[in-house]
Amino acid sequence: MKKLLLLSLIAMGTMAYGKEITAIPVIVEESVVETKDQIIEKEEIITPTAVMEEVIVEDIIQPKKNNVYLRTGLDVWSQYDSHSIYHNNEGIKLTNGKSKKMGFEVAVEGTRSLTNNIEVGLGVAYQNHAKAKSATIANNEITAGKYDSAPVYVTGKYTFDGFSNGIRPYVKANVGYSFNFNEKDGVVNGVKYNTNVDDGLYYGAGVGMEYNNMIMDVMYQANQAKMSGNINGVSSKKSSFDYSRVTLSVGYKFSY
Repeated sequence: MKKLLLLSLIAMGTMAYGKEITAIPVIVEESVVETKDQIIEKEEIITPTAVMEEVIVEDIIQPKKNNVYLRTGLDVWSQYDSHSIYHNNEGIKLTNGKSKKMGFEVAVEGTRSLTNNIEVGLGVAYQNHAKAKSATIANNEITAGKYDSAPVYVTGKYTFDGFSNGIRPYVKANVGYSFNFNEKDGVVNGVKYNTNVDDGLYYGAGVGMEYNNMIMDVMYQANQAKMSGNINGVSSKKSSFDYSRVTLSVGYKFSY
């Protein structure tokens, strides 16, 4: 009886121990499988999110390429070339080049941004030049003529990196062809001097600054011209009558 009881206890203990041993691999395998599945699922979710963020950033930083400038300015200093009437190799000086009052201009420019700093484009302007100052030269009372211009030109601009306050300095240059018109006749000792002005080269260069699409600059500009005239039927040969000045301008920049 005792032997039978002892064998029963041994058998029960062996079965219990066998169950514990077989249960251990099942738990380990399930935990490993679950952990790998979770890692794979997380990687699949994270990867497309990172790609979407990169695409959004590229769209935001895309710069605007085209610009339109509307500008107006005043000639704070100006002068003409000295001009003389020549007939039979004798000359009478009409003006020593001094001007009076201020000239003004309005202009439209369209540019394309090649980089964040460099722009090139085309411009057109109407320029109302200052009048030539009257003078007494060699006992002759003289009021010289004047003219206006409409240049068509190529323009280039280099904008430097801005300061912390948002101001961006720049340099610019223009070169083109000046269509000169609206000639005003002069007067020599009370006699009208009929003038004729030819077209010529136009150029300019200057410095300025840009702030929140507002611009301000100072430029040296010149319109080349040759003028001839006629007094009482006596014609004069052509001679230089260029108009040079320093122009202070303000304007606004549209970008798209």
